[in-house]
Amino acid sequence: MITPAVFYFFGGLAVACSVLVITQRNAMRSVLYLAFTVLSIAGVFFTLGAEYLGAIQVLVYGGGIVVLYIFVIIIVNLKEMTPERRKLFPRIVIFAVPAVLLTQILLILFRDRTAPPPAAEGGLEFPAFAEMLLTTYLIPFEIASVLLLAVLIGAIVIARRTLLHDSR
Repeated sequence: MITPAVFYFFGGLAVACSVLVITQRNAMRSVLYLAFTVLSIAGVFFTLGAEYLGAIQVLVYGGGIVVLYIFVIIIVNLKEMTPERRKLFPRIVIFAVPAVLLTQILLILFRDRTAPPPAAEGGLEFPAFAEMLLTTYLIPFEIASVLLLAVLIGAIVIARRTLLHDSR
């Protein structure tokens, strides 16, 4: 049995690493902290008994999305980009959206819990879910993978076009 201390360890690690993602000035370090955040969230899923979500978190986000970010940073070469001044509206949005989300989280955490929430109806077991994903929803699953591939190819084309334009 997994103790609550392990859950709180992974939860605290996820929060700490996510703060470091935002505060880092170096883009590569920020992506590496993002990888730590993704893996610690997978640890939270594993401690909650959601092995499938934990595995998907590691495979899709840890193995796919973070690696894609690293490739884009390497290809685009962010050192050549010049910083731009933001106008007032984006600055307000940057601070307002996290404040609203924090307020919602606090309201959920401290609401009156006199009655327990209703139990969920019988959910799918892992084999049934996997069969449904690979039969009924196979086409949307493959469309999503082709879309991710198109994004990667587009990033490479844009980066090459920028490099060829700058070298002339």
